[in-house]
Amino acid sequence: MTTLTIEIPDVEKAIISHFIIERGGNILNIDSDDDLTEEEFLLPQESYKEALLIKQGIIKALPISELWND
Repeated sequence: MTTLTIEIPDVEKAIISHFIIERGGNILNIDSDDDLTEEEFLLPQESYKEALLIKQGIIKALPISELWND
């Protein structure tokens, strides 16, 4: 199965949702962050900032050997 993220007008949501469900698809509601902890919510933002710093050469990335160190 393929996961597809789309943005549609609110007035079309019911029609498109019905179409997807009729064909065996599933609608995931990701509009709510109620089930996320504060740490889970902030983690992607922190990771993105770190990736930018690595790309800019400000900090050094960890080598793969350190990530899999027993």
